[in-house]
Amino acid sequence: MNDEKMTDRPRVDYETAWDSYAQQWEQSNSELSHIGDEWIGKAAGAANSLAEYEALIEQEFIAPYITKEHTVLEIGIGGGKTGSLLLKYCDQLICADISSQMLQAARSRLGIDRVSYVKLDGLTLDGIAQGAADVCFCYDTMVHVEPVDIFNYLTRIPKLLRGDRICVFHHGNILSELGWQKFADEWDKNLLGRRDGTAFSVMTDTIMEKFLNHLNYEIILKNTSSVPRDCVWICKAPTPNE
Repeated sequence: MNDEKMTDRPRVDYETAWDSYAQQWEQSNSELSHIGDEWIGKAAGAANSLAEYEALIEQEFIAPYITKEHTVLEIGIGGGKTGSLLLKYCDQLICADISSQMLQAARSRLGIDRVSYVKLDGLTLDGIAQGAADVCFCYDTMVHVEPVDIFNYLTRIPKLLRGDRICVFHHGNILSELGWQKFADEWDKNLLGRRDGTAFSVMTDTIMEKFLNHLNYEIILKNTSSVPRDCVWICKAPTPNE
């Protein structure tokens, strides 16, 4: 297959989709303070308000694992909602995102004190130094990322970590009741490999478990109850030579 045909193949353009989302956000959410505050976890069965959802994330997935000595790498910072929670616990925060518009929104919310920003290309994690962080946090991001792209990121994360090497990964799960409802509601809008980059991916907890085990992540906790539509993993990344 020649290069021209390869470039004509359908692909998920995460960058354009999230740049567009950010640009259009203010027009449709003028009553909210920050981009991302519209996601309150209700559709995922997790909460009924922003405050309740933030409290769940903080109490279940941040406070037990992140300390004042940690540098945290957040992949998919979005508008900085979870980043603002992480900064209450960690020393330094590295905000990474494929969308320059989202990074701009996060910078407006989080500032530059103890925070740095990295624009991702969607394939690599270039721009983040090896051993730069103690924790990798990825919440409300993998729900939009295709399984093969998740696997790609999982192969690249270990070399970026040091110390405790803790990872928090949150993704959708179409094997759950709410996850299947989400899939059933939108499957016919995503045919022939074409879909908007903000749509939900066809991901399951069993696929993620296979990925993590194959790549030698140590699974500490699998949680399918706090966010019933989805799945959240706490694990320890392997050292790069494992």
